[in-house]
Amino acid sequence: MTVNYKEEVFYSTQELSHMWKVPQEQIKKIVTDKQFTQHQINGGEYIQKHDLDNLVDELLSSLGVSHVYYEIPEFLKTCTSPWAVTLVKMYQDKFTCPASISPIQGDLLRTLVGDIAPKNVLEIGCYTGVSTVWLAAGLEQVGSKATVHSVDLFVDPIMPVAPSHCGYLDNPLEYAQKSVDSAQLSHRVKFHKMHSIEMGEKVDELLNESIDFLFIDGDHTITGCVNDFRLFYPHVSVGGYIILHDIYPEVCAWNGPRYVIDNFIKKSPHFELLEIKTSPKNFGMAFIRKLGRDKKLEFFLQATSKLSDTIRDKPIGNFIRKRILRSGINT
Repeated sequence: MTVNYKEEVFYSTQELSHMWKVPQEQIKKIVTDKQFTQHQINGGEYIQKHDLDNLVDELLSSLGVSHVYYEIPEFLKTCTSPWAVTLVKMYQDKFTCPASISPIQGDLLRTLVGDIAPKNVLEIGCYTGVSTVWLAAGLEQVGSKATVHSVDLFVDPIMPVAPSHCGYLDNPLEYAQKSVDSAQLSHRVKFHKMHSIEMGEKVDELLNESIDFLFIDGDHTITGCVNDFRLFYPHVSVGGYIILHDIYPEVCAWNGPRYVIDNFIKKSPHFELLEIKTSPKNFGMAFIRKLGRDKKLEFFLQATSKLSDTIRDKPIGNFIRKRILRSGINT
C-alpha cells in the first residue's frame, strides 16, 4: 500500500508488484542490486516516490522492454513556434508513446480545427495534454477567441503499464498545465479535473453555447464511450464535428469507439462519417459531422441510461443493459 511517512510518499514493493504484474522478489532484487534506498515501515519494505522513475527504467530493462518514442516529423522539429517546441519536448517523455496521439494525428487535429474555426472545443480525455496542445495550436493559428475545454480525471501518479506506456509521471494535471504554459496557449485552454459524467451534468453551465468540435478520447470501454457520446452528442451544433480516436479494436484492443460508430453513427441518416487510417499504428480516427438532430437516437440513449440507473444495483440490471446496447437503435 501507499503510505505517507514523515511528509513523504512511499510505495511498498508488494503494491508495485501488483500494479506492474511482476514478482515482488524481482522488484526487491533490482532495489538491492541497484542500491535503491529501502525503507522499513510498519514491517514492510517501501520505496520513496522520487525513486520510482529510475526503478521503472531498471525494471523495464530487466524485462527486455525498450522505451518507444514517436518519430518526430521534420516540420515539427524545425518549427520555432512555442507550441511546436513544447510538443517536441513532450514527445521525448517516456509516458507519451503510444498512449498519446502521434505527431501526424495531432497535426491532423490542428489543421482541422484551423479550417473549421470552431467557437469552442470540448476534449474528453486529456491524459498529459499532448492532444490539448495540438487542438489549442489550431485555434491559435486562426486567431480564434475559442477555448479548448479539456476534461480528465488526471489520476496521479501515472504508472507504467507496458506496452501502453512505459514511464512514470507524478502529477499529470500539473504536467499538462505547465506544457500549455510553455506552449504559450494557456489563454486558449481550460482544464476540468472531473469525470466526464460530471462534466455532462454541468455542460450547459460551463459552456454557454453549443459544441462545434467534440474530441472523445476518454474511457474506451463500450459503456464509457456510449456514455460520453450520450452526454455530449446532443450538445453538438448542427454542422459540428465529433472525433473518435482508437476505432479499430483489432489494433488498439478497445471496443467502445467502434461500437458507437457501428451501432449509432452508421444507423442514422443524420451523420456524415469518414474513417481514417493512422500511423505509426493504425488505431484509427473517425471524423463525424452532425447533419441534424436525431430525436430517435437521443431518446434511445436517454432511455437506456435511465433504465440502467434504475436497475444498476440489481443482478439482472447489467445483463439487460448489455442486451439493449448490443441491439442498438433498432430496438
